[in-house]
Amino acid sequence: MDRRSFLTLFNGSQGTEYVPASSLPRPESTGLEAYVPSANAPWDAIRAGHLLRRTTMLPRWADIGTVLAMSPSAAVDVLLNTSSVPAEPSMANHDTSSEAGLNNTLIAQLQATWAQDAATLRKWWSATMRDSGLSIVEKLTMFWSGHFTSEFLASGSYVLATLLYRQNKMLRENGLKNFQDLTFYVTLDGAMLVYLGGNLNTKGAPNENYAREVMELFTMGLGWYTEGDIHNAARVLTGWKVGQYNNELALNGIFNPYFWPADHDTENKQFLGVTIPARDATTNTEFLVKKDEIRLLTDTIFQVRPQAVAKFICTKLYKFFVYSNPAGTDDAVISAMSDLFIQNNFEIKPVLSALLKSAHFFDNANIGAQIKTPAEFVIGLERQLALITDVSTSMSPLGQLLFDPPNVSGWPGYHDWITTNTFPVRSDLATSVVASMDDTSTMAFIQQFANYKDPNGLIDSVAALLLPRPLSKDRKDALVGKLLAGAMPNEWSSILLTSTATAARNMRDVLNTITDLPDFQLC
Repeated sequence: MDRRSFLTLFNGSQGTEYVPASSLPRPESTGLEAYVPSANAPWDAIRAGHLLRRTTMLPRWADIGTVLAMSPSAAVDVLLNTSSVPAEPSMANHDTSSEAGLNNTLIAQLQATWAQDAATLRKWWSATMRDSGLSIVEKLTMFWSGHFTSEFLASGSYVLATLLYRQNKMLRENGLKNFQDLTFYVTLDGAMLVYLGGNLNTKGAPNENYAREVMELFTMGLGWYTEGDIHNAARVLTGWKVGQYNNELALNGIFNPYFWPADHDTENKQFLGVTIPARDATTNTEFLVKKDEIRLLTDTIFQVRPQAVAKFICTKLYKFFVYSNPAGTDDAVISAMSDLFIQNNFEIKPVLSALLKSAHFFDNANIGAQIKTPAEFVIGLERQLALITDVSTSMSPLGQLLFDPPNVSGWPGYHDWITTNTFPVRSDLATSVVASMDDTSTMAFIQQFANYKDPNGLIDSVAALLLPRPLSKDRKDALVGKLLAGAMPNEWSSILLTSTATAARNMRDVLNTITDLPDFQLC
């Protein structure tokens, strides 16, 4: 389902007509050249909102005003250079025993504890994303968590929330830095070792899960390696463990990876045509194996297959930040991104900077072209309506549970986010959120807009906040009619003064109308 099909399917909601941007041709002439505001592509609340929709968990009105006061380039710089350093969650260091030796009752109690820790972690990250300022970091952490996936519960096996938190922190701290380094860090990440069986990878019985996925899903994609490369990469990775429980060996402390020399394959290996020499007992140490084998393994991928890595990752970045339709990606833009990625030795920030400052990113056909993920949808409702609730449990019925992607490939996204089952759930959720707004919070929502006393200006501002593209005249007239509820435009300021309950009720009617529109699902 592309955007046009989606909007056609739900066309005519509440009697307001939408002319989709998908009626425009996909951009053919815009590339990575810098965006220059023009009459056809002005730097206004729509484009400022577009930038924030793609780089944060949806814009707040104050944020739109802040970036609108800057140049587009300066706004991107702020987003890329503002850090996010949240306080750690309460379960960050919660250690428990393993299931070994316990009866079924105690195992059930232990698993319930792990599930509660995972719920606490989801709540923490949801709140972190909700409260994040003008920074791309949390949105990019979401991208990397769907790329370097790990699942809390998969096939009856657990990756404890304590390890998932450490992985999340590592992705947050390195997501804008060097991708080659990031791949090295992920390779020895505790959550990844448990999730893909790296901690079970031993000499004579190599576990090939991570060896395959680091090439197929994490760096190069299919077709750039052989089964022999997978086997030898798995041999390189033998001997690494992590103490996930307080009754397990943990040579570097609980939750930290460590090396067990007896389980490491010390014979020589061939990987992508590069020889990784054999070692003896004196060189079979954590420090030297990490430096001379693990680092050599990950570096070899980038040195031998730079074009494959660059295209694979830049395609994923393009789909996440610009347009996720597999048939709608722009090969020329991705190629230019790939060249820049290689020229900058796989530094991530220069590529994102060029993309987010580009004419292509701000092209009319790319505005309102993405379907909101469940995380964007539910966290965005909180951010935009200025509510403080726990939305972490609201994502799962929409198809996304933080720290639990469906498999190692991550969430498929695109049209999978909107189905005949999930669209009504989204609508019901939005309705319930609006209903939770009392008169005080609704008036605060109204009064954040400088032109709130002018019904036409107020609707323009509310729509610019909540919808990705400008209103048509018919739509605007319908929404102004909802706001006034039969009153004349010049009576609105009096309603605000004499009957806040009426003003608040009418605004909630407007919000219900907007959140029921098909393009409210887009960003």
